[in-house]
Amino acid sequence: MSYKSIHTKLGLELLTQAESTGTQIRLTHMAVGDGGGQPIKLNPDMTSLVREKFRAVVNRVYQDPENDLKFTAELIIPANIGSFVMREIGIFDSNGNLFAVGNLPDITKPVAQEGIINDTVFRLSFFVRNVETVELKIDPNVVIATHSWIINTINTAKLLPGGTTGQILKKKSNNDGDVEWGNAAEVNIFVDSIEEEQGLATDQTHVAWSTVTTTGLAVYINGIRLHQSAGTEGWTANGATEIVLGKSYPAGTKILGVQNDPLGSAPYPLAKDQNLADVQNKPLARQNLNVYSKEEAKANGLPAGAIVYFAMNKAPSGFLKANSAAVSRTVYSDLFAAIGTTYGAGDGVSTFNVPEGRAEFPRGLDDGRGIDTGRVIGSWQSESIKAHQHLTGIDHESEGGAGSPFGKREMTGNKRTEVLDALGYTSTSSTLTESFGGTETRPRNVAWLCCIKY
Repeated sequence: MSYKSIHTKLGLELLTQAESTGTQIRLTHMAVGDGGGQPIKLNPDMTSLVREKFRAVVNRVYQDPENDLKFTAELIIPANIGSFVMREIGIFDSNGNLFAVGNLPDITKPVAQEGIINDTVFRLSFFVRNVETVELKIDPNVVIATHSWIINTINTAKLLPGGTTGQILKKKSNNDGDVEWGNAAEVNIFVDSIEEEQGLATDQTHVAWSTVTTTGLAVYINGIRLHQSAGTEGWTANGATEIVLGKSYPAGTKILGVQNDPLGSAPYPLAKDQNLADVQNKPLARQNLNVYSKEEAKANGLPAGAIVYFAMNKAPSGFLKANSAAVSRTVYSDLFAAIGTTYGAGDGVSTFNVPEGRAEFPRGLDDGRGIDTGRVIGSWQSESIKAHQHLTGIDHESEGGAGSPFGKREMTGNKRTEVLDALGYTSTSSTLTESFGGTETRPRNVAWLCCIKY
């Protein structure tokens, strides 16, 4: 026996009338029956089912996506309806006319008490010549969505329209359903922290947690975060709910475990109260920062004892005025180690003297060259001018602070004769000038502040 559905004669008349008048057929109800206890033979003249067992409002009438002339009506039979055999199915219009009818193989409709907990879905398909003659209408107060209908009809695009490639859906506020499309980099994730505080007993190093776990745990002792390490100042995990402290603390010490702490299990950061003392690899850190250590600065920068001139009246940081002052041997220990008491022993106990550089020209140490022999480092040398005489008739530029010219005043009498004889001059045409000049011999110069590095 074949199973199919047909239009009733009345159904075909309704279609013809709808096409001619431009109206639509409203299919509102469906029903199933048991055929009076026998398989039925479909007859276009049927106006009702042989023996109707259940009737309900149509769940929906929809058009086939691949064939515009094919329509399907859907009936839902609730799980609590049953205890009968279904052999026939029909669809009715809003006036109660049997529009189409179909036969079914014997199908028993059990009830929930018999182990059925799902609704039963029947679909009856039919064709028309004009798609405009059938009204497609779903009453949201009546329709029941089936699992397959949801799969075939509802998708992400329908539920969450919008967005562009690469965007994700994110919460706009904490209100349910308040979402928006946005870029992944702009998504904010908020995670609540969980805390548990305990008091430590004498010699206690094992701490068992009841609220937090060791996953993503931060441990604080009296408000100071411990490093997760095996050291005495740290802690290690001993399973999911226990930690072992690196040392014991006084009785009553507060220990706080914070899970999902903003720092979490990320690499341990530098503690503010340590002032960089907790940098694990200081040489590597200095290398990354391209800075010297104290020892490297001494070796590669100006060492203690370096003499430097500055264009201001105040010695900058790291320097003292080179003014022969007595300074502390302990405060300026590096400078004392470099120059000792070379420039003065101070009080002989707690101080020493720095060099005197005021109003002095520096001169390089002879150091065995043989030009300025007999000198030691830091020794002072008085002003001097190499011995010489001036003859009259030889013009000289003005010299010294007085700015007076030579060669204009002659030396006379016995003094002149003695000097000429000593110099080997006998000509009476040669005469010596009187001595003229300032208080010292010097080149042009500029005054800077002389300082020493300590």
